[in-house]
Amino acid sequence: MCEFKVVTIERPIREDNNTVLIDYYDFVKISDTKIMNVLVKDSRENYSKSYYYYIRDYLNKLRILKENMINVKLVFPFEKANGSLNLKKGIIYVTNDKQLVYMNLHSNVYANCENCIAKPFCTYYLAKIIGENRLKIGVNKGNPGESWDKALSSLQSKYVKTKVIELPPSD
Repeated sequence: MCEFKVVTIERPIREDNNTVLIDYYDFVKISDTKIMNVLVKDSRENYSKSYYYYIRDYLNKLRILKENMINVKLVFPFEKANGSLNLKKGIIYVTNDKQLVYMNLHSNVYANCENCIAKPFCTYYLAKIIGENRLKIGVNKGNPGESWDKALSSLQSKYVKTKVIELPPSD
């Protein structure tokens, strides 16, 4: 049904409010606790120097970090299929009060909304994201997955400008 995480950001955040699209494989990889900790903290605590810089370089290459600061407000995953890019139902979002919210509706970490232990936090952060972006969507507290789906579609429509982008042929 989904994977939901919220982490407090201790790393500086750039004021650019960038939106970045990343491959779905990389999006899933970021949900790993070790990678997420490097993303939100500028600390090598519990990491070897080489592993910390390996992860940091990886996040720089994805353009999520820049100059040792978080460089995004929103991250959307995409998948390449039949020569086109398809946006997936997921988001990494930096809230105005320095929380990093990760939601992946294609994951099975939490099986259903009905008995989910994360539901109170899930609905709270969904309402927060909807409010910060002035979306006209209600939060279904009984089935927040449905509301996340609507919110993600609205956010993608609002922040991903659809233009014709020609991709070079892959060799």
